[in-house]
Amino acid sequence: MYQEIQSLVLNLNIEIIIKEIIKIKQKNPSTFLGKGNLLRLKDKIIKYKINLLIINNNLSPSQQRNLEKLLNVKVTDRSGIIIEIFSKRASTKESKLQVELAELIYRKSRLVRAWTHLERQRGGTTFIGGPGELQIELDKRLIQLKIVKIKKRLVKVKARRKIQRKSRLNSNFKTFALVGYTNAGKTKLFNKLTKKKQSSQNKLFETLDTKISKFFLNNHQVGIIDTVGFINNIPTQLIESFHATLEEINSANFIINVVDVNDINANDKILTTKRILKETGVSEEKISKMINVYNKIDISNSNYKQTQNRIFISALTGEGIENLKNSIERKLT
Repeated sequence: MYQEIQSLVLNLNIEIIIKEIIKIKQKNPSTFLGKGNLLRLKDKIIKYKINLLIINNNLSPSQQRNLEKLLNVKVTDRSGIIIEIFSKRASTKESKLQVELAELIYRKSRLVRAWTHLERQRGGTTFIGGPGELQIELDKRLIQLKIVKIKKRLVKVKARRKIQRKSRLNSNFKTFALVGYTNAGKTKLFNKLTKKKQSSQNKLFETLDTKISKFFLNNHQVGIIDTVGFINNIPTQLIESFHATLEEINSANFIINVVDVNDINANDKILTTKRILKETGVSEEKISKMINVYNKIDISNSNYKQTQNRIFISALTGEGIENLKNSIERKLT
């Protein structure tokens, strides 16, 4: 997953000066890295005038603070980068609330210099560019009050979604939730099935808001749910704050797992998707019956063998969509 962190970082328009894989036998409880690696990194940071160190792992608040003091540079971890991307992608009121909650929970115990974005009321931060080395004292109690306030607002979101789900249940049509790794083409497939025109750019976490629509398949009315993309080691704060959104997957009758067929790590990403689904409360039975849809076959010249739960499509050109519809109809009947 080395390429993945590079892609995440580049999505934030951060210039990568140095990249390095460091093998460690045991994590240092106070600094994550050992003394030798720290001395070597400090020399490089000074030599190349680095102003941000990104660790492709999750750091404890104390590890992050200690690294910043020892290296005299801003430090962030994998969770911080992912949450920052979510902040930049959030566009609706609901997604901004959910991202802001995740961000506050994450930052609460990481009140170090240059993290000025906690003052902001909106989602979306830009902590990495930052307004400089400002020393800001933030009261944890005030942050906790804000967390409580946002959680109360999200309870209303949860209640509204529950009413909507009940209405769909009363309409007596089955729903399929599109899940899968970020940037696999879920929204493009959603648009192809429903004739909608939701934004589906080639970006990580382009979709943060759950979109629900329906389409007709012969004599059946089918509900389709587009959901936020998954990623390996997704921050627990995001799972907690996006609970109202993830409940839509739980309530769906069936799951369609969208996979980028050209991804060399496709099998690992399927396992990641299954693990996250389990963590969010989706039953083993529903996961075992989900349809695996391998998207973006238009990019590859390979020949693919279709099976009942292994469908090959191009959401862009429409190739294989009829096979998917047939598979959906089999589930319904």
